[in-house]
Amino acid sequence: MCPTRKSPLAHPLSSLRRKEGLSHAGYAQLVARKHAELGFGSMAARREKIARWESGKVTPELTAQFTIARLHGVPRSEVLRLGWPHWLHTAGGSSVPLGAPWTAEEALRSLYLLARPRQAPALDDVLFTVCPAPLDQLLAHWQESSRTPPSPPEREGRPVADATVAALEGRHRQLRRLLPTEAPSANRLLADAELRVVTELLHTACYGPEAGARLLSAAARAACLSGLLAYELDDQARAQAAYVAAVRAAALVHDHELGLWALVLLAAQQTGQGAPANALRLLATADRPPQVPLRAASPLPPLVDAARRTARALLVEDDGTPHHRPGPAPSGHLSPAERFAELETLIRHAFTYDTTPTGAVPAQAHPGHSPSPGIRAREPIM
Repeated sequence: MCPTRKSPLAHPLSSLRRKEGLSHAGYAQLVARKHAELGFGSMAARREKIARWESGKVTPELTAQFTIARLHGVPRSEVLRLGWPHWLHTAGGSSVPLGAPWTAEEALRSLYLLARPRQAPALDDVLFTVCPAPLDQLLAHWQESSRTPPSPPEREGRPVADATVAALEGRHRQLRRLLPTEAPSANRLLADAELRVVTELLHTACYGPEAGARLLSAAARAACLSGLLAYELDDQARAQAAYVAAVRAAALVHDHELGLWALVLLAAQQTGQGAPANALRLLATADRPPQVPLRAASPLPPLVDAARRTARALLVEDDGTPHHRPGPAPSGHLSPAERFAELETLIRHAFTYDTTPTGAVPAQAHPGHSPSPGIRAREPIM
């Protein structure tokens, strides 16, 4: 596992079980007892059963899922709507499950849930999961949206002025320019407030397809910024929810570059949480040509390459054996922590200035540290 983060990956069922203060065996007995009380029949109360569910390799039968949902106050409709393991996130209060339907309505709902005033996470809420199956589902939806994007929403109500949308876009650029100079905690308050303003307009204002697309782009960019700052403050559940919401919103406006930005941020998070194989799956989407190409000056191609090299290097560190994959081999003079810190610095610089540095960037600890003097001296790109 990458040594840059203390929080391990956890299946959402594991988080719910630990919140109850139960071992695998104790939770198995609780589920079996409730399963019988609900009239679903007897169930073997074996700790191995719970462990297999939490491994992500075995899906519980539907009656078992209904039982777990009853224990944690989740309606059956959510179990059927979202499927396993996505509905488990609703029990812990997390928004934007990976398996939510890929529709315009669900994208707006994800942004709305994300923009709600956040509460301090419990200990287990900082843990998050991206198992291979839901990850593949997310990527499949993203690829499909690149070919046939959903229509941007339209609303009737109080009209939103073009000047309002332009002001929001300008304010977002200004917030990004604060990243090198202000603490993540202060920036997060501003970014979350900006996200609430844009989301409120999406849900209450009147707009046509063009204004709706601009508002959705603004919301996706605000979600990326909010997620990056949550990540820096080690609120990993919030960061993942923000990145997924940004991917959904970008798909609605057919903005491949913006969606890829969110996927790169999610890949970096996966690498930092000890899942570099998941990061490589996310980054593979950058190799598939979209219908709308990236800008010529986009900072994403070098960032994708750097993120891929870091993930590959960490895979080698995990098992001590080379992984034969195409592309340049990672340099061997950096430790995993140094390599990942360098990637974080590159992402932060590109996010602030919409470009990548021309020279080497010294590796730095991520949370709360300012960029190097060379980065600080650059003028932001408007």
